[in-house]
Amino acid sequence: MDITSLFNRTSSDSIVKLGAKAVVTGASGGLGQAFCKVLASRGVEVIGADIDHLGENLVSEKLDVTDAKACFELANDIKPDIWINNAGLLGAGDYDKISDEVVEAVVRVNLLGVVHGTRAACSVMVPRGSGAILNVGSLASWSPTAGLGIYSATKFGVRGYTHSVASEIAKSGVSISLLCPDGIWTPMLKAVVDDPAAAMPFSGGKLLDPLEVAKFGIGLIEKNRLTGSLPLVRAIAGRLSGEFPKLIPIVLGKMKSQGVHMQDKYHAKLEKEN
Repeated sequence: MDITSLFNRTSSDSIVKLGAKAVVTGASGGLGQAFCKVLASRGVEVIGADIDHLGENLVSEKLDVTDAKACFELANDIKPDIWINNAGLLGAGDYDKISDEVVEAVVRVNLLGVVHGTRAACSVMVPRGSGAILNVGSLASWSPTAGLGIYSATKFGVRGYTHSVASEIAKSGVSISLLCPDGIWTPMLKAVVDDPAAAMPFSGGKLLDPLEVAKFGIGLIEKNRLTGSLPLVRAIAGRLSGEFPKLIPIVLGKMKSQGVHMQDKYHAKLEKEN
């Protein structure tokens, strides 16, 4: 038997198809909207879930991802084929500048939200023997990120949790994947385009397009890939920095300067968009 058959679906049995149901959390945000649009274009029935913006742009369900009971109730009501844990907060600020309230909010949404969503999805998918979960991580899931320490910590946690659950459900017929993109030009980064503490996501130069990232993420589901990162060069650099964190202070100054420079460019771009 070809061992790759254990890990990859064929195009004929793709779960992303007409009639499938998908829950997307954080659906009102830039990447959430992109996921909704890509799935809908494939004939998937999209249930956009968010804590606000109900009734706007495919957001049809109110959901606080930090509420485990609410996540389980939604999963039981919808019985989705696909569940995308996309809701997230940035929480920029050095360790001594970020408030306790922001720390707790970022941890609850970014990490506990993924945990609750994953467990909720598994509660209906595993007994059924089919389904796919996509958890949105970040290149910060691999690389320590100055100015975004809490964000990075939660994304490290998302990676660890996703990979752990993958081993637990490996023979269940349910897949779980981790998407690790670089910075994306969405409202999340638009809101911090003038904040030097958030310079690192801008340090790679051109930010990613949310539709590009969403299509890549859906591709992970279709191929049943456990982990995917983009762009490749930054992903490799991020993993290396995670393995050798003592090297980060050597290049940090240059990277932050590059990030601030790109923030200025994107600030000008934002002004034109407005």
